Formats: sequence, C-alpha cells, structure tokens
Amino acid sequence: MNTLQYDKLSSDNKYSIQKQLPKSIEELQALKESFNLTAIEKQIGNGKKAIWGGLSWEAPLIYACDIIPVGIAELWRNDSYAAESVAESYFQIPGEFCSMIKAMSGRLHLRAPDPINKIIYFGSTCEPISAVFELAKKDNYNVFCIENVTAFRTEDKRPEVISFLVKELERASLWLNDGKAVDEEKIWFQIKRKNLVSQKIRKILDLRLKAPLYLRSAPTMQLLQGSTHYFGNPERYIALLDIIIDELTEASRIPEERSFIPVVLAGGGAGSLEMLEIIEESGGAVLGWLVADVNDYRTDVPPLESIAHYVLDAQSRGELGEGAGTSATYRRFLAEDIIKKTGAKGIISSAITGCPYGSVVQKTERDYFKGLDIPVISVETNVHKERPSEEQIMRVKTFVEMLS
Repeated sequence: MNTLQYDKLSSDNKYSIQKQLPKSIEELQALKESFNLTAIEKQIGNGKKAIWGGLSWEAPLIYACDIIPVGIAELWRNDSYAAESVAESYFQIPGEFCSMIKAMSGRLHLRAPDPINKIIYFGSTCEPISAVFELAKKDNYNVFCIENVTAFRTEDKRPEVISFLVKELERASLWLNDGKAVDEEKIWFQIKRKNLVSQKIRKILDLRLKAPLYLRSAPTMQLLQGSTHYFGNPERYIALLDIIIDELTEASRIPEERSFIPVVLAGGGAGSLEMLEIIEESGGAVLGWLVADVNDYRTDVPPLESIAHYVLDAQSRGELGEGAGTSATYRRFLAEDIIKKTGAKGIISSAITGCPYGSVVQKTERDYFKGLDIPVISVETNVHKERPSEEQIMRVKTFVEMLS
C-alpha cells in the first residue's frame, strides 16, 4: 500500500509533501476530471435534461426527475475574470463586491441563450444570489424558487412548517417534471442511494481521524464535494468510496509517527485546494469539515416529507453554509461539536471577499470562539483560479505554527 512521504524542510515549511498518491486518489482525480460542464453539455445534446442548482438537500428530487443538477460553481470554473468584467460593466455591480455574485451574473448573461436554461434555488439562500437569478429572467432563464422556510430549533419543525415545505416540493416536482407527478419510488431510490453515500463518507471521516496524512485534505474535500453529484457516475463513485474505506482501515492500524496540528475548516475550501496543501505543509491537517451535509434522510415518512425534514434539521445543525438563514447562525455550534470530536486546536474560517453574509458569520465566530479560548483565523478569498496570495499563505502558516 502506497503512503505519503514527508521530508523535513527549512523553518519556512515544516513538511514537504512528496505526492505519491494512493491508487484510489488517482482514481478520484480521473473521476473528477471526467465530470465537467463540457461533458454535461454533450449529454444535453444527446437529449438529457440539466438544470442550474439543486446540488444540496433537494438533489434526490431532481435526480428522480432524470435531470442533471449542475453546480453553480461551474459558472466561475473558467474565464471567471471575463464574467466578472461583464457584471461590472453591463450590470453595474461595484468592483469591490463579492466575486462569486459577479461571476454568476456575468456568466449567465454570456451563456444566454443557454442550453441549460432552467435554474432552481431555495429562498433561504443569500439575497444577492436571489437578485442574480431575477436578473437571469431577463435573459430568458426559467427560474424556480422553493419558497423560504426555516427552523431555528428542533421544536420549530411544527406540522404546518413541514406541510408548507412539502407543498413547495410538490410544486417544484411538477415544474421539474413538465407538469407530471414524480414517481415516489424513484425519489426513494435516490434518497436511499444518498443515505448509502453519506454513511460511507462518515465512515471515511471517522477513519481519517487516525490517518489524516494518508488521505490528505485536498482529496478529502473533493470526496465531500462529490457526495451530492457523484461526479456523474454514482456506481463508480460508490465503488471508489469502498476502496478508500479499505485503504484507510489498513492505514489507521499503523500508528502515525508524523506530528500534525488538527484544525477545523468552516465555510468553503479556504479559497482553493492549494490552501489545503499549504495548511499541511505548515504541519496542519484538516480533521473537521463544515462544507457538506452527510446525515441521513428519514425513511419512515413519505419521500417529500423526508426531504422537508432533512433541510430543516440541516438548518438547525448549521450545515447549509454561511448564506442560508439559520445555518449561518448555528454554524459555530456545529464547529464546536466537531472540535470536541476531533480534538482540533483551532478553526480556519473561510469566506468570499466582499460577501456581507460571510463577513457577519466570521465576526460572529471570532467572538464566540474567543470566549471559549479557541483560536480562529478568518480567510477571505475570491472565486478565481489563482494561487493564494503571499499574505494569505503567511497568515495561514503563522496560524498553524502558533497552534503547535
């Protein structure tokens, strides 16, 4: 079994990572590269339907309609600066505003008429995203909003709240399925498959606590990102999870001789996968993640009600990101629980520069964890494909070394 090799470096870096990857990670990279917008558009040309959005808690419903949910991140995957320029010049969005919002609005405009002309989103997302989709209607996008409903506490999941969200999901299913009801068995199939994936991901995260330097942070992030779309190939993705579980089971039996500082990542990917590598080069390892919801859907209620319970429970657990209503308020409590489980020494809180929601959440988290004597660093980045700045790198390295 291949392992990663770490060699001592100068005081600038604690470790140099020789990228001799486990075979399973090579397979993950190949699977990831096969799933892209070009490949999806080819499927559309062959008669497949696709939609912007829907890669979160609502994904089982969309898959049940035989539709490919396309992640919003694809809007800034390539030529993001060109899209941002259109947003600033055509839509007059201020240059200092959130790069994600600018890239989204500019790219949707540039793609029109778009072969993916439907957009679905949840009303509990951030206001600027809602505004972007309103602008997209002028470019003839067909936009559907699942109306906002939130639960700050478990007791807020009153019957009328569940009923309202179920009706919204029924309305969404008719819109997705060209006015026809969706076969419940198809929804159940997707829910059970997602539960299976979530169970395997949880197993991987638990095993990784004993072998974090075997399955590194960057591929772990990619596994989490694939837990909703399976990189377009669910059978291959699930088989890959099984291989990784077997490898990690073996790796976790060998005591880890290399030292590392455990940290929790809150928010996105700290700007890029490169930042995760920089954390490790500094002697850290991300053991706690707040970037994916990998809990199970209920199977003791009808399928749409199961999805309704899932999103409301995820909100009250703080699992749906800094822009999603109650999740922004409760994310710090989830981070605290993960710190207790992983023994993490500090938190790296990531947000998009210029995002008003992210800024508020980071301030809330800094104040909260200061009261608990848990170190926090806030990292702000943009959505462009670029290496983290030297200032960002130095701040993260200094933070990790401070924890040692």
